[in-house]
Amino acid sequence: MEFTVNKQDLATSLYKAQGVVDKKSALNILSHVLIESTSNTQIRFTCTDYDVVLMGTLPAEVSEPGKIAVGAKSLYEVVRALPEEPVHISRLDNDWISLRCGSANFRLAGLPADDFPEQTDPGELNFASVPKQQLIELIDRTLFSVSHDESRASLNGVLFEVTPSNSELRLMMVSTDGHRLSKSESIGGDAGNFDQSAKAIIHRKAISELKRCLEDSSDMVQVAFERGNIYFGLNNTMLQVRELEETFPDYSRVIPEVNSIQLSLDRIQFQDMVRRIATLTSSKTHILQFEIQPGKLVLRSSNPEAGEGWDELTISYEGEPLSVGFNYRYLLDVLSVIESDQVTFSINDQYSPGLLTTPDDDGSLFVIMPMRI
Repeated sequence: MEFTVNKQDLATSLYKAQGVVDKKSALNILSHVLIESTSNTQIRFTCTDYDVVLMGTLPAEVSEPGKIAVGAKSLYEVVRALPEEPVHISRLDNDWISLRCGSANFRLAGLPADDFPEQTDPGELNFASVPKQQLIELIDRTLFSVSHDESRASLNGVLFEVTPSNSELRLMMVSTDGHRLSKSESIGGDAGNFDQSAKAIIHRKAISELKRCLEDSSDMVQVAFERGNIYFGLNNTMLQVRELEETFPDYSRVIPEVNSIQLSLDRIQFQDMVRRIATLTSSKTHILQFEIQPGKLVLRSSNPEAGEGWDELTISYEGEPLSVGFNYRYLLDVLSVIESDQVTFSINDQYSPGLLTTPDDDGSLFVIMPMRI
């Protein structure tokens, strides 16, 4: 195989591949990217860890058709350091590759391209069109609360649901780690041939790679569900994700329907206050004590080894005093993804979860479970 390709095009494609390739697998081939010619003017790159497949095409001048498999990390490190000149790559007899760019020359280790996992053809897919920014916002509002506990597989991903709504779509993402829950939904896009509701749990790694791919994609993203996989079409790239074969918990049971206490807070002021008082929380518990009193909200932190701190906000509240504890990191995670100037914090009592919402985003809510003080 021998071809010449634009340096920036190749670097962009290899950047997307970095999170997909499996660097820890016993199968060395999974740390490689497969590059093959599809015509005299186009090459295709593929990388996979079996759960996620990233495939894309690039314009190229192909002088000799064929395919190569080369380490994705080493190739990316070399390519991104090259000058802004065409990159010439050719396969050597020992499955290594020769790379030339300007005066720079490299020989990179490869493996037999035939060892690369064969990809199945998904067949005809019914795609819906989703605005890129809408998808990014859903990811930003849910990814942070995905569980990292591998023993709870159903919580290791984001529940993604797409429902046709006339000619548009209702998109929803939900995540929880058992201590907090994030839910966000919005209306938009074009249903196209997508004629029935579909949902799947997408692993956090796949969601992270989707966000990486969205960085330089066009304004609209194609989405399809087929045979236990979700497909995302982005420009000349296709991301195929295997859904988690688990049952997502009934998240609606932990979302409080009515809260007796509702506080309207300035988001920036509240966020700064949480950060400030959190400096003296225990590194083991991260507990921040909320004292809701008539006319004021007091935040307290205490660390036997360092000291204690407190601060207060003026609020519109005339009810009974309430004292409750929350993990300050969970609060900051939520406040960092909310864009509204105002945030509504609501709760019933010291044993009930806290609910964070905003007046200008009816589709998003965040639930945080209380901690014993």
